[in-house]
Amino acid sequence: MKVSLKRKNYYLDERKIKRAKTILGAKTETEAIDAALDLIVFRKEILDSLEKVAGKGGVERIP
Repeated sequence: MKVSLKRKNYYLDERKIKRAKTILGAKTETEAIDAALDLIVFRKEILDSLEKVAGKGGVERIP
């Protein structure tokens, strides 16, 4: 997959960036923001996949 990088300027909450950086183990703020965006995209893909299989059966509850 080809990656297209573009420089952007945003006003972001510094505390959130520092917290995300720590949680994600990122070395830089850019790395933390990129990882956080990856997680959002991944979450959407998972939710879409779950929506597609919802109600199709095949899942058995084990007591």
